[in-house]
Amino acid sequence: MTIRFLINDDGIPFTFSELQSLYRTLDSRSNDKRKEYRDQNASAIACHDADKILVVSSPGTGKSHLFLDRINYWFKKDQKASIVVISFVRKLVADLQNEIINSEGITNVQRNKITILTLHKFARSIVEKNNGTTEWQFNPHIRIIGQSWKELLWYDVLAFYPNVNRSVYTWRKFERQLHDNNLEELNEWKKLRGTYFSLCQFYNATGFADLILRATKSLEENPDLNKGNYFIIDEYQDFNLSEEALINQLTNDHKGLLIVGDDEQAIYEELKSSKPSLIRNLYKNKDSAKGMLPFCGRSSYHITKTAEHFIRKNKDIKSIEKIYLPLNTNSGEPKVQVIACATPITAVDYIAKFVADKKAEIDERRKQLEAGEAKDAYLLILTPAKEINFYGQSKEKIKRIVERYQTEKRSFSPDYYRLLSYYSLANKPNNNFTFRKVLHYEKISVDKVHELIDKAMQAGKNLCDLDIREIKNSLHKSKKIKIILEGEGTIAEKIMQIADLFLVTDKEKLQDDIERNAINQQEIVGLEHEEEEEAEMEEIEVKRMGAVELMTVVGSKGLSADHVIILGFDNVNMKWITKNAFYVAITRARNSLHLITALKSGGAKYAHKFLQFLPDDHIEFFSYKKTNGLKKRLHGKRGFDFYLKNIEEKSKPRNHKTK
Repeated sequence: MTIRFLINDDGIPFTFSELQSLYRTLDSRSNDKRKEYRDQNASAIACHDADKILVVSSPGTGKSHLFLDRINYWFKKDQKASIVVISFVRKLVADLQNEIINSEGITNVQRNKITILTLHKFARSIVEKNNGTTEWQFNPHIRIIGQSWKELLWYDVLAFYPNVNRSVYTWRKFERQLHDNNLEELNEWKKLRGTYFSLCQFYNATGFADLILRATKSLEENPDLNKGNYFIIDEYQDFNLSEEALINQLTNDHKGLLIVGDDEQAIYEELKSSKPSLIRNLYKNKDSAKGMLPFCGRSSYHITKTAEHFIRKNKDIKSIEKIYLPLNTNSGEPKVQVIACATPITAVDYIAKFVADKKAEIDERRKQLEAGEAKDAYLLILTPAKEINFYGQSKEKIKRIVERYQTEKRSFSPDYYRLLSYYSLANKPNNNFTFRKVLHYEKISVDKVHELIDKAMQAGKNLCDLDIREIKNSLHKSKKIKIILEGEGTIAEKIMQIADLFLVTDKEKLQDDIERNAINQQEIVGLEHEEEEEAEMEEIEVKRMGAVELMTVVGSKGLSADHVIILGFDNVNMKWITKNAFYVAITRARNSLHLITALKSGGAKYAHKFLQFLPDDHIEFFSYKKTNGLKKRLHGKRGFDFYLKNIEEKSKPRNHKTK
C-alpha cells in the first residue's frame, strides 16, 4: 500500500481525520518501513519545488538533515544561491555549521555562500554595518547591554524623571513593548523611550530587545545589507512580534524560504514574549506549502511514547495537529523511571550511583568530546531552578559530580568581570558604557551618576572628559590596575595588589579565571564580547558540551543526551515549569529518562501534577534508599503516591501528651 507523503502543495493544513488515519497506518509499520518512510518523506519535502514551505517538526524528528538536503536542492537549482540560516540556540547553530563543513555534498564555494547565525547575532551584524539607524546612529563597535545591566540602564533613564511612578513605568513593561513591537504613545512612555534611546546612543550600546527593532529599521533603510536570497528560519514558535517583523523584512524578496517549528515547543512566552500563535497563524495561511516530520529518531520507544502521550493529554485546543511516533519499536528498551526519594541527600546519592555505574561510558564520551568526535553529553541533569537551592547543601555534591566531567569551565567570577571593566576603561577611557559599569563598581550614588551623565550629554562630551573628582578617581584606579596586570610578578601577587584597590570576594577563583584567560590587550576584545553575549536568554548556553551537564529545564532547549535525570519533579519546585518546557525536557533523552521526586526539597510533599498525564504502559515507579543503594519497584502511580505519603506522615513531629 502506498502512503502519501506529508507535504501539501496547496498550502491547506492537514486535517485531524487524515492525520489520525495516517498515524494508525504508520504506527503499524515495521522499523525498516518506518525508516524508509521517514527518509522518503523528508526527501519529498527537501526537494519540493514550492518556494515557501512551513514544516512542523516535533522533537528529534530530523530537521538538521532536512536543512542540509534543502540547501543541496537550492544549490542544484540555483548556482548563485546565497543562503542564510537563522536559529535561536547557539548549540544548534554550531552543530549545523559543523555538519555543513563536513558535508561531502557541499563544495567550498557553496560553503562560502552559507551564513548560519543566531537571530541576535544576525541583528547585531546588520546594525553594525548600518551604524545604527538614521534616527539613532551608532559609532563602530556597538556594545550589547547584557541581562545584568539592563535594569541599571533603566534606572539611568528614570533618573531624568524623578516624579515618574517607578512602580508603573518599569523596565519589564518597556521591554514587553519592544518585544511586542507595540510602543506606547502615552506622553510619559514617549519621553522615557526617547531618553532610553538617547542613553543607548551615549553608551554606544543596545539591549537585545531593541536590537531587533534597530535591525529591522536598518534593513528598511538599506536593503543592500541583505545578502541572502534563500532562507531557513528555525524555531519559529519562539519568535515574538518584533522578531517576526525582522524576519519578514529579511525574507521579503526571497527566492526560497523554509520555515520550521513546533508550537508545542514554545517555551519563551514569559521570558521574551514569544507567541506560538505566530506559527499557528502561518500554518493556517495558504501561501506556503505544508510539511511534517512524523518520526522521532532521537528518543527511544518508551520515551517518545511518553512524550507524545503527555503533550496530547495537555493539548491546547489551538495547537497544530501533528503525528509524533518513535522511529524504532523496541519495547524492550528501558521505560521512563519515576523515582521516589525521602530527602535531597537520597536523590543526590541516586545521581552519584548512576554516574559511578556508568563511569566507563562517561569517560569514553569525555574523550570523544575532547577529540571532537562527539557533540552531545552522556548525561544531562535538569533542574527547574538554576541554583538548585531547593536541595540545600546537597546541591554542592551535584556540582562537584558535574565539574569532574566538564571539558571547559563556562563562567567567570564577578571579580573577574569587574577587573575586566577597570582594565578596559584604562585602555579605552572614552567608552561611556564601560565607564558606567566602573561607576557602579565604585558605588557612586545613583544621583551623582545621573549628574555626571546629564553633564556629559549636555556638553556633548564623554564621561572621561569631565573634570570631576569621581571621574578622575575612577580613571586613576583603572590605570593602576592596568599597570599591575601588565607588570611583573605572579598572578597571586597581582591579585594581592589589586585587593588593595577593591574588595576581591574570592581570590582563588579570580586567580583561576586569570590563568584561564589572561586580561591583556590581546584577549580583552574577545572577553568583552563573551561578557555581552552570556545572557541572550537567561541561560548561559553551553558552547562545548561536557560528558555530564547540569542546567535548567529551559536551558536544555536544542540539546540531547544518552540519559536525562530531571530533579524537582514535585508540587513545589516544578510548579513554575510549563507543560511545553517539561515536554522539551523529557525529549532531550535518547536512551533513559529519570524523574526524581525528593521530599523535603524546598517543602515538597508529593509529585508534580504532570505525573497524572504520563502513560502507565511506558513508565515504571521505584523508591530509592541511600542506605543500601537499591531501587524497589512500586505498584504504579498509586503505589508511588502511597510511598511518598507514608514517608511524609512518618516525618511529621508527634505530639506527646503528658499525664
